Amino acid sequence: MGEFFGSIYCWLEDFFGLELADYLWGQSSPEQQSNMYIGIGLSMLCITFFMVVTYYYVVNHPRLNNWWGWLIFAGVNAAINFVVGWQWVLKDYYDGLMVAESATTGKMEDLHIYESDILAFGVTNMIDAILAFLILSYIIKWWSSNCSRAPF
Repeated sequence: MGEFFGSIYCWLEDFFGLELADYLWGQSSPEQQSNMYIGIGLSMLCITFFMVVTYYYVVNHPRLNNWWGWLIFAGVNAAINFVVGWQWVLKDYYDGLMVAESATTGKMEDLHIYESDILAFGVTNMIDAILAFLILSYIIKWWSSNCSRAPF
Protein backbone atom coordinates (compact mmCIF):
# COMPACT_ATOMS: atom_id res chain seq x y z
CA MET A 1 0.00 0.00 0.00
CA GLY A 2 2.81 2.39 0.90
CA GLU A 3 4.62 1.71 -2.34
CA PHE A 4 1.44 2.49 -4.29
CA PHE A 5 0.82 5.88 -2.66
CA GLY A 6 4.51 6.75 -2.62
CA SER A 7 4.73 6.08 -6.34
CA ILE A 8 1.72 8.26 -7.07
CA TYR A 9 3.06 11.18 -5.04
CA CYS A 10 6.57 10.79 -6.40
CA TRP A 11 5.38 11.49 -9.95
CA LEU A 12 5.59 15.11 -8.83
CA GLU A 13 8.47 14.86 -6.34
CA ASP A 14 10.56 17.28 -8.39
CA PHE A 15 7.84 19.84 -7.73
CA PHE A 16 7.91 19.55 -3.93
CA GLY A 17 11.53 18.48 -3.57
CA LEU A 18 13.50 15.26 -3.26
CA GLU A 19 14.47 16.04 0.34
CA LEU A 20 10.81 16.23 1.37
CA ALA A 21 10.04 13.11 -0.67
CA ASP A 22 12.73 11.19 1.23
CA TYR A 23 11.38 12.51 4.52
CA LEU A 24 7.86 11.37 3.65
CA TRP A 25 9.21 7.93 2.72
CA GLY A 26 10.68 7.81 6.26
CA GLN A 27 14.25 7.61 5.03
CA SER A 28 15.97 10.86 5.97
CA SER A 29 15.16 11.62 9.60
CA PRO A 30 15.60 9.50 12.73
CA GLU A 31 12.64 11.39 14.21
CA GLN A 32 10.21 10.09 11.55
CA GLN A 33 10.84 6.67 10.05
CA SER A 34 7.38 5.62 8.89
CA ASN A 35 6.00 5.97 5.38
CA MET A 36 3.78 9.06 5.61
CA TYR A 37 2.46 8.55 2.08
CA ILE A 38 0.17 5.81 3.37
CA GLY A 39 -1.76 8.04 5.79
CA ILE A 40 -1.86 11.05 3.51
CA GLY A 41 -2.87 8.96 0.48
CA LEU A 42 -5.60 7.08 2.36
CA SER A 43 -7.04 10.33 3.73
CA MET A 44 -6.99 11.84 0.23
CA LEU A 45 -8.83 8.81 -1.17
CA CYS A 46 -11.40 8.77 1.67
CA ILE A 47 -12.13 12.49 1.36
CA THR A 48 -12.39 12.20 -2.42
CA PHE A 49 -14.64 9.13 -2.24
CA PHE A 50 -16.89 10.96 0.25
CA MET A 51 -17.13 13.99 -2.07
CA VAL A 52 -17.89 11.84 -5.14
CA VAL A 53 -20.60 9.91 -3.31
CA THR A 54 -22.03 13.17 -1.96
CA TYR A 55 -22.23 14.66 -5.46
CA TYR A 56 -23.69 11.64 -7.23
CA TYR A 57 -25.93 10.14 -4.54
CA VAL A 58 -26.63 12.64 -1.74
CA VAL A 59 -27.04 15.96 -3.55
CA ASN A 60 -27.92 14.24 -6.85
CA HIS A 61 -29.80 17.29 -8.16
CA PRO A 62 -30.76 17.50 -11.85
CA ARG A 63 -29.65 21.13 -11.98
CA LEU A 64 -26.08 20.00 -11.16
CA ASN A 65 -26.01 17.38 -13.93
CA ASN A 66 -23.46 19.30 -16.01
CA TRP A 67 -19.75 20.11 -16.08
CA TRP A 68 -19.94 23.15 -13.77
CA GLY A 69 -21.91 21.28 -11.08
CA TRP A 70 -19.30 18.54 -11.15
CA LEU A 71 -16.54 21.16 -11.16
CA ILE A 72 -17.89 22.76 -7.97
CA PHE A 73 -17.58 19.48 -6.09
CA ALA A 74 -14.21 18.69 -7.66
CA GLY A 75 -12.99 22.15 -6.60
CA VAL A 76 -14.18 21.74 -3.02
CA ASN A 77 -12.52 18.33 -2.93
CA ALA A 78 -9.29 19.82 -4.28
CA ALA A 79 -9.31 22.62 -1.70
CA ILE A 80 -9.92 20.26 1.21
CA ASN A 81 -7.18 17.90 0.09
CA PHE A 82 -4.75 20.78 -0.44
CA VAL A 83 -5.23 21.89 3.16
CA VAL A 84 -5.00 18.33 4.52
CA GLY A 85 -1.75 17.55 2.67
CA TRP A 86 -0.20 20.90 3.48
CA GLN A 87 -1.11 20.91 7.18
CA TRP A 88 -0.24 17.23 7.72
CA VAL A 89 3.37 17.82 6.65
CA LEU A 90 3.60 21.35 8.09
CA LYS A 91 2.88 19.94 11.55
CA ASP A 92 6.07 17.86 11.39
CA TYR A 93 7.98 20.92 10.18
CA TYR A 94 6.83 22.99 13.16
CA ASP A 95 7.39 20.09 15.56
CA GLY A 96 11.05 20.03 14.52
CA LEU A 97 10.98 16.46 13.19
CA MET A 98 12.68 17.30 9.89
CA VAL A 99 16.24 16.80 11.09
CA ALA A 100 19.18 14.51 10.35
CA GLU A 101 22.47 13.79 12.03
CA SER A 102 25.38 15.69 10.49
CA ALA A 103 28.16 13.46 9.22
CA THR A 104 30.83 15.97 10.27
CA THR A 105 29.64 17.16 13.69
CA GLY A 106 27.33 14.34 14.78
CA LYS A 107 24.72 16.92 15.80
CA MET A 108 21.17 17.12 14.54
CA GLU A 109 20.72 19.63 11.74
CA ASP A 110 17.61 20.73 9.91
CA LEU A 111 16.93 19.06 6.59
CA HIS A 112 16.82 21.36 3.58
CA ILE A 113 13.03 21.43 3.54
CA TYR A 114 11.27 24.77 3.42
CA GLU A 115 7.71 25.95 3.87
CA SER A 116 7.46 26.48 0.10
CA ASP A 117 8.26 22.77 -0.41
CA ILE A 118 5.48 21.85 2.01
CA LEU A 119 3.08 24.19 0.22
CA ALA A 120 4.05 22.53 -3.06
CA PHE A 121 3.30 19.15 -1.49
CA GLY A 122 -0.18 20.45 -0.64
CA VAL A 123 -0.61 21.34 -4.32
CA THR A 124 0.59 17.84 -5.24
CA ASN A 125 -2.01 16.32 -2.90
CA MET A 126 -4.61 18.56 -4.54
CA ILE A 127 -3.61 17.42 -8.05
CA ASP A 128 -3.77 13.78 -6.98
CA ALA A 129 -7.20 14.41 -5.44
CA ILE A 130 -8.48 15.92 -8.69
CA LEU A 131 -7.29 12.88 -10.63
CA ALA A 132 -8.87 10.54 -8.05
CA PHE A 133 -12.13 12.54 -8.25
CA LEU A 134 -12.19 12.12 -12.02
CA ILE A 135 -11.45 8.39 -11.89
CA LEU A 136 -13.96 7.71 -9.11
CA SER A 137 -16.57 9.77 -10.95
CA TYR A 138 -16.28 7.55 -14.00
CA ILE A 139 -16.51 4.44 -11.85
CA ILE A 140 -19.63 5.25 -9.82
CA LYS A 141 -21.59 7.88 -11.77
CA TRP A 142 -23.57 5.37 -13.82
CA TRP A 143 -26.01 4.51 -11.03
CA SER A 144 -26.87 8.11 -10.15
CA SER A 145 -30.48 8.93 -10.95
CA ASN A 146 -29.90 12.61 -11.82
CA CYS A 147 -26.18 13.21 -12.35
CA SER A 148 -25.08 10.21 -14.40
CA ARG A 149 -24.03 12.40 -17.35
CA ALA A 150 -21.73 14.69 -15.38
CA PRO A 151 -19.01 15.70 -16.05
CA PHE A 152 -19.25 14.35 -19.62
